Amino acid sequence: MSKKLTLTMLSGVAVSSLGALSLPVDVEAADHISIHHMNFEEYGDKVKAGDNIMSIEKNFGLDWTLTAELGYDTVSGASPAWGPTTPVSGNQDALNRAEKTQLAQDNTAEVIRAGYDPYRDGYVVQAYELEDTRYSSSANLTYRDEQRDEWSLGLNYGQEEDYKSMGINGQVLIYADSRKNRSYTIGTALLFDKTLAFQEYKDFGNAQEWQNIVNGDVELGLSQIFTSNFYATLTLFAGYKSGYLSNHYLTVQREIDLDDNGTIADDEVFLAQDTRPDKRVSGGINIQTFYSVSSAVVVRPRYKYFSDDWGVSSHQIGGKLGIELLDWLTLTPGYFWYTQTAADFFIDPSATDPSFAATGYATSDLRLGNFNTNAYELGISVQASQRLRFNALAAYYDRSNGYESQWWVVGATYEF
Repeated sequence: MSKKLTLTMLSGVAVSSLGALSLPVDVEAADHISIHHMNFEEYGDKVKAGDNIMSIEKNFGLDWTLTAELGYDTVSGASPAWGPTTPVSGNQDALNRAEKTQLAQDNTAEVIRAGYDPYRDGYVVQAYELEDTRYSSSANLTYRDEQRDEWSLGLNYGQEEDYKSMGINGQVLIYADSRKNRSYTIGTALLFDKTLAFQEYKDFGNAQEWQNIVNGDVELGLSQIFTSNFYATLTLFAGYKSGYLSNHYLTVQREIDLDDNGTIADDEVFLAQDTRPDKRVSGGINIQTFYSVSSAVVVRPRYKYFSDDWGVSSHQIGGKLGIELLDWLTLTPGYFWYTQTAADFFIDPSATDPSFAATGYATSDLRLGNFNTNAYELGISVQASQRLRFNALAAYYDRSNGYESQWWVVGATYEF
């Protein structure tokens, strides 16, 4: 779902802009409150989104830490989807199109009632307006036992006009020995979501239905301190999704042989729903390292591999550089390169023949296509006083299939 993806991306920016190492367990972390605003914009007058987050962390001695977060997001703009361009020339033409659409729907339930064009070349990817807001909240409680192993439990909730999400997560961090140079983590998360499918076509008679989505993730991690200057983490992860995994904002073209003559005429191509499998199994590996070149320069390279049973696989490599210019000023430039193979049921909308068969899975969502990306970012942190810190981040992202976006983050953290 395009809206949720955008808002999730914004939340991820906030996390990536922090990137600090954990404090030693024997040092009491400072209680603090943070406020951040994030702005996201796609090039080409597409989606624009804003995310406002307030978070607070409170420590109760050395053993307990409580964190909580509230978010308010807005998203507006246009979502690209196939649509007709040939105008309707009178009532009879409208009736003929409705009758043809009904015949196509008798062949496959994926065909929608909106937007039939009697000419194959009449379909063009168009921008359809969208606007929504999301309210979100989360809380996490961490306990440290006598061995200073950590046990965490979290809850989260989010709500949009046509999307609801409720989740629970937990993590255990266990040190290998008293020296605490090595640790193991086991984490899991469950999300129980609902999406109001077919909303885009409600004015044309399609029913609105709440559809369930269940998302489960498991992570196994190993962290190792090799020297006083070198630290690394290795994480294996796996995910399982089930339920309505299609994107009801998107459409595809389907060929329906209405006269059963073995050929597809120009007037036998219809708009249909984006249709994906109702299950997705994925997994991969994430390697993150931290190397202190000097007391003022830290290098943080990263590699990530992902694969799923839809045919998508990806590699990401890059990193960030922390540079302390002054006692109160730190710069964090970063770059990541990413490459991805397409899902088995993807056809690029710019292909010579972008249409699908009458039945089967089908998507023209460019995010499930074959592409490479470049992501550039620059962060800055200013320690204004002993208790107050300001930070900002600006980023630019481009894909080889023509997609571009930019975002920026500003915020402040106050210790109390």
